Formats: sequence, C-alpha cells, structure tokens
Amino acid sequence: MEYADNGTLRKYLGKNFDNITWKDKLNMAYQLASAVSCLHNEGIVHRDLHSNNILVLKNKIKLADFGLSKSIEETSNVQSSKLFGVIPYIDPKRLMNQKYKLNELSDVYSVGVLLWEISSGKQPFCSEGEAYDIGLAFEISQGSREEPIPDTPEAYVTLYTECWDKEPIFRPTMNEVVDQLGAIMYSISEINEYNTVSGRQKNDSITGEIENCVASDDLIACKKMECSNKQDIQDEQDEQDDKSDEELINNSNSSFIKPLISVIADEMANLIFNEEKKLEVSTICRYCEVYNVKSEEVYEWLLENQYDSNYIFLLGVFNHLGIETNANKEKAVELYQKAAVLGHSVAQYNLACMYKEGKVVCRDNEKIFNLLENSAEGEYLNAINMLGECYYKEIGTDIDKEKAFELYQKAANLGHSVAQYNLAQMYRKGDGVDKDEKKAFELFEESSKECLNGKFMLGYCYSKGIGTSVDKKKAAELYQQSADQGHELAKNNLAILYKRGEGVNKDSDKASELFKELYLKGYSNIYGTILDCCDIDDDEKGQVKSFFNNKCVSLINTLVSDLSDEKQVEICQAAAEVGQKLIKFDSAEIVDNYKTCEGIIKNIKNVFYRSADEIKKFKN
Repeated sequence: MEYADNGTLRKYLGKNFDNITWKDKLNMAYQLASAVSCLHNEGIVHRDLHSNNILVLKNKIKLADFGLSKSIEETSNVQSSKLFGVIPYIDPKRLMNQKYKLNELSDVYSVGVLLWEISSGKQPFCSEGEAYDIGLAFEISQGSREEPIPDTPEAYVTLYTECWDKEPIFRPTMNEVVDQLGAIMYSISEINEYNTVSGRQKNDSITGEIENCVASDDLIACKKMECSNKQDIQDEQDEQDDKSDEELINNSNSSFIKPLISVIADEMANLIFNEEKKLEVSTICRYCEVYNVKSEEVYEWLLENQYDSNYIFLLGVFNHLGIETNANKEKAVELYQKAAVLGHSVAQYNLACMYKEGKVVCRDNEKIFNLLENSAEGEYLNAINMLGECYYKEIGTDIDKEKAFELYQKAANLGHSVAQYNLAQMYRKGDGVDKDEKKAFELFEESSKECLNGKFMLGYCYSKGIGTSVDKKKAAELYQQSADQGHELAKNNLAILYKRGEGVNKDSDKASELFKELYLKGYSNIYGTILDCCDIDDDEKGQVKSFFNNKCVSLINTLVSDLSDEKQVEICQAAAEVGQKLIKFDSAEIVDNYKTCEGIIKNIKNVFYRSADEIKKFKN
C-alpha cells in the first residue's frame, strides 16, 4: 500500500481541522461515499468502516482493512475487546444481536457517523479519560446519536441523520448518498454560505473531487473478486498501487459520471425554474459548460432515466430546442404533458405557451388558463405573470383587472421584470388602479434592467415626461439600446427623433433606414407566418422568405427613389406604420384565419412580381 502521508482520517482531522473549510469537508465526504459506493457496486461490503482505517494520502481518501468482517467473526475474546474502540460506527442492529449479518446498509450507517465526524473534527461519543464500553453500545442501540455541529449545512445534517437511522430500511443506499452529497456541493446557496468557491471555480472543484474519488480506488482492485480473505484483496490492491492516478481515472471515470448527471439534471431544472427569459439553446449549452458536461451525455442519460418529472421535462426541452436531436415540437408537447400531469410547474407553463402559440397544437384558451393556474400554484413566476395576463386580456376566463393587478404585483415584488412592466402600464394608464405616473416610472426603471419592453417604455417616459422631466437625449439613448436589441417600436420612435433632430442630430437617411426596417419586418412577419403553415421543408421556406424580403426592399427603394429626403422619410414612415400593424398581428389568429390571410398574402405577393418599370410608371 502507498504511504499515507497524512495518516488516518482521525489523525488528519485532529491535526488540521481548524484549517479545513466546508469545501474541504464536502470533498472528503464525497470521496469517502464514492469509494464505499464503488465497493457496493461490485457486490462487496466493507463491514468495518471507522476513522482509524480510512487513510489520507495527498488529500485523497483511501480505504483500508478490507475483509476484516470475516476476521471479526473469527476473533478470540482478546480481539473482541478491541471492538469497543469502534462501537459508535457499528450498526445498532449488530450491537443488539451478534448474529445479525452486517450488510451494505450497515456500511451506510458507518458512513453517516463518519460524515458527522468530518463535520465536527471529533471522534464520536468521545470523552477525555473515558473508554467506550457496553453502556455506550446499549445507549446507541436505544437511539442515542451525536448532536449536529452549529453552522453545518442543513442538507448535510439531514443526510447523515438518515444514514444512521436505527432501522436499515429507512437508510439511503450508498449511491443515493453520493448523489445527495453531489447535490449539496452543487447547491449555490450553500456553496456561497459555507466559504466554498463559485462559478467556474466551483465547477473545477467538483471535477477535482471526482478525480480524487476515483484516484482513491485502490479498492477498484476488488472488482469481480470474492471477498474471501483480507490477503487476497490486498495482493491485488498492491498491483493497482503500481498504476498511476491518471490511469485509474481514465479507467474508472465513467462509473462516476452517471450518478453526477442526475445531480446536474436536477440543478439544471432548478436553474430553468429561476430563469425568467425565454429558454434558448444557448441557455442549455451554458449550463452544460458550467457543469463541465457534454449536452450529448445529458441527453443520453435523460433517454434512459424517464422516471422523474424533472427528467421528463428536460427531455422535452431537448426535443423542443433540437439539442442533440432534431427539433421535434410534437414530441416536446407529449413530454411536457407527461411532466405537467406529475405537477411540474415549468412543464405546465411551457405547455400553456404552446397552446397560446397555436402552431403545434390548436390554441385552447381554457387549457392555457388551467395550465397557468396549476403552474402558478407551484410559485413559478413566469406563470404567475402570464396568469395575470389571462385575467387582463380575457384568456380562458372573464376579465378581472383587480385579479390581474394582484398577480402582477405578486410576481413584481419577487423581481419578475415583465410583471413589473405590466404593473407599470396599469399605473401609467390608470387601468384597474388609480393612475400614478411616478409609480409607473419607478416600475419601468426597475423593469428595464431585464425587460426589453421596460427599457423602451423608460425611454418613452423620458421623451414624454411621464413621471419624470422630459429628457430627449436620455430617451434617444434608451431607444437606441432597445432598437439594438431588436425592439421594433424603439426603432420607430428613434427614427422620429432622427427625423426631427430631437435628442440627436437630425439625420433623414438614418430615419428612412429605420422606417424601412419596420416596413420589412411587418410584411415578413405576416408572410412568414403563412409559410410556417405550408407543408414545405425549412430550407425551401428560408429561400422563399429571402426572396420575399428582397422584393420588399426593392419595392420601397423604387417608391422613394428620386424623391427629396423629406419626402423619402414621409413615405418610409407611412410604410413603417403599416409594417408595425402587421408586426402586431397575432400569429395564432393568422393561422386560425388561414384562408383569409392566404388571400391577403397573394395580393401582396402579386405587387412584388410587378416589374420596377411598372411601379415607376405607377409612381409617376
């Protein structure tokens, strides 16, 4: 065996405890649990886990004394007296009945005691000058346990308490202990609170923990081997000692990645729950990067583990966004439906959004309302806000602006930026609440930090003097920021400021350019929606949309050519006004009235097929 430079775990804790952070403690606990879990996965029970036969080598946990259980059963009376030294670690079932066969859950009990010891730095039930005796064994068998140490993470206390439960049936398995420790390590709130690292450093720390755990696998030598006696195991361990840590890591890493993916999947679902913005592929990729795992690994794991609502929901997300598979929104609806039935708040919300969109499934206002109502009960802020919209806009229920205000306020108070925007609009208009422009301005200002509409309306407030003094320069800055992020009305208002020279230098070319963008966006919106209803592949749709956009640009350029700058701006502004109306068309309504819209589009399309000469003649 390798020389344990830090001695046993007991000595290591005694010597270094004052300098050990919670990051270090969780690291040791995770290594220990992973090592024992590895034994159990190979059908081996240790039976004699305590802090004097766990070694610390270069800050890595290593197990010792394999097979001692057989020696214990054959010990003489002299050897039996030695057992009093490990009483706190022995399964109470064995303390009460010497014929009780120690098993995997007995190891779990011992690990629970060791987790407490790691948190305290003390030997359990140790009083100076007093030795363990039969009295202590009786007390433990009757339920006596050590008290939690102050400032220990609550989840950690819960875990070791479950491990040392008197009844084995109520103890977790070692694999579950590993998963729960992983969850504690990934818990952002506890990591920040207990002086561990965050962000990218946190991820590096966890990676190191996995490597340390695997590198401690002298015990992997036990693989597929009968635990007949200590020497047989020791011989093969000595062979493994000649292998490098890197070799052991490469050979064993796969056995640890899957348990961790369950932790990552749960944390990913939790992060999505707290994410206000619309879910995008980049969001999932960012999560995978943070946890140093490939999206392919997560996807494959999800396919094999559809027993939990989080995992069903996440597989729906992967199908919805086309991550590691072709985008399949029909499959996403099916998976969201399954998770929604199990009470998954975000799945209920996503399903409601798809019913509202009306593309993959027919729009159903009653289902939208019911799904959002259920999701809001789970305190999902996006759902609380959208449920307010249902009451405000009469979606699946009667208009109730008092209820809408109540829901908006609830979500706004919890920091939901869109709810803050909606609440601000009610105060600005005096709609369902007493008009209060100052309050509206404050809410728009708060909303603008995350909500694009909030930023636009803050600019509008500065432009019109709503709840604040008129400041056209500040308005132009906010309109520009909003326009850069794709806000169409901001482009319109910015174009007007350029046209008039308010808050910015007068610039007719810039004004015309912005108006043209709105014109193009509006016509593309309605035409694109109809194309989405057509039974053609995405490549062909893209080609048709590109052709249509080019025709739009050609038409407006032909109409304004040879005109003065002032006239060009006027025509572009008029076209933009039409475009903005088309932008506001509800895509679901367009689909519902497909035949009517198809006729409109055909008429518009025919105009673009006219030659430039004909349009010029028409203009003249």
